[in-house]
Amino acid sequence: MNKFSAKISPSSGPQPVTLHLPTPASEKDPQEQTLVQDESDAKRPSKRCCTRCPFRAIQRVACGLILGACVAVSWAWGTNSAKETLIRHPAPFFIVWFCSIWNILFFPLYYLCHLLMEKQKQLPCMEFRKCSLFLGEELTVRIVLKGAAPFSVLWSLSGYLYLLALCRISKVDVSAVLCCNQAFVFLLSWIGLKDRFMGVRIVAAILSITGIVMLAYGDGFHSDSITGVALGVGSASASALFKVLFRKHAGSVQPGAASVLLSCVGLCSFVLHSWVCVLLYFTHVEYWPPSQHIPWDKLCVMATLLLVFNLLVNLGEIFTYPRLISLGILLTIPASAAVDAFVTETLQMSHVRAAAAGIISAGYLMLQLPENWDDSTLHWLSTLWRGNWREDSVVGEETVMDTAGIARAKPKPAVMTLS
Repeated sequence: MNKFSAKISPSSGPQPVTLHLPTPASEKDPQEQTLVQDESDAKRPSKRCCTRCPFRAIQRVACGLILGACVAVSWAWGTNSAKETLIRHPAPFFIVWFCSIWNILFFPLYYLCHLLMEKQKQLPCMEFRKCSLFLGEELTVRIVLKGAAPFSVLWSLSGYLYLLALCRISKVDVSAVLCCNQAFVFLLSWIGLKDRFMGVRIVAAILSITGIVMLAYGDGFHSDSITGVALGVGSASASALFKVLFRKHAGSVQPGAASVLLSCVGLCSFVLHSWVCVLLYFTHVEYWPPSQHIPWDKLCVMATLLLVFNLLVNLGEIFTYPRLISLGILLTIPASAAVDAFVTETLQMSHVRAAAAGIISAGYLMLQLPENWDDSTLHWLSTLWRGNWREDSVVGEETVMDTAGIARAKPKPAVMTLS
């Protein structure tokens, strides 16, 4: 190469600054603008969906409030009918057996809800097969009766002890004791199913037990209150064991599986427990003369109301939030007091019993708290403190809405410096 020739290389000096101004939407390529619009619409929910979601939430809340009130009224009215039936026909096991048979209607009523609510409808056999997987792969009458027999025994035992308790204590006390069922479910689940330990639920269980003790000794040490409350605790414990065993077998409590199980419980009560009624009758444990009129009207009213109560408790989450149904169970205490005060005019509640009912109600409400309630509360408080109580100091791009309704970053003004 000639020594006077030079190799020219790119200059390392400053390059000219090119300003990229935002292109107006009208000057963009229509095809590109359409692609951006479709991508943004795919990432965000539609406007119609956003306007429907609050309405659906409000609808579910309103439905939950109505169903919760129905839960309280059906229980209070059914308990009143049960007490009147026991006065006219003192045969508690026969009454429990008669009411348990009505559980056969659970799955047909659930399937009716399935036809009304679900878009993809299935045949009754297919739906029953899908909901009864916890009983086994191959379903026969023997397998169904064998799988549902323990639950049928617990169901009848819980109802029998409930009626015996109702003979000795008031309807308000029985309702308050049965609200402690949730505390027993938590303790059994913690021990048997290894559920998460929660301090607030331990406190709630202690409050429930405290309320039970106050109810038992509300009228002194020599009264029927101790026996009645003990029978009520036995009924609540049998019901809690029923729920925990169902969770152990089914994994999670779903309305379909619950309807199948309760229908099988009604079938087992009809097939297996009929001979117990006959045995109790011939041994004169529960005997009534043939000339005595059995109050079938009261029995049918009681069975219908208890069936409605159990339907709302087990299938209510199809229509609303389960917490609102749980609130309805708590409202059975004031509903029973209202029936005693205004219908039968037999309300006799001392200050000790009122305080016990309040303590049990407080424990019940604490048991309804979700598992991560403490983390959620702390996160909400920290967000409230850092986000709403001081101005945001983070400098970022402003966001504007263009004519298509899409959020875009607003370009900052260019600052030119001369050097």
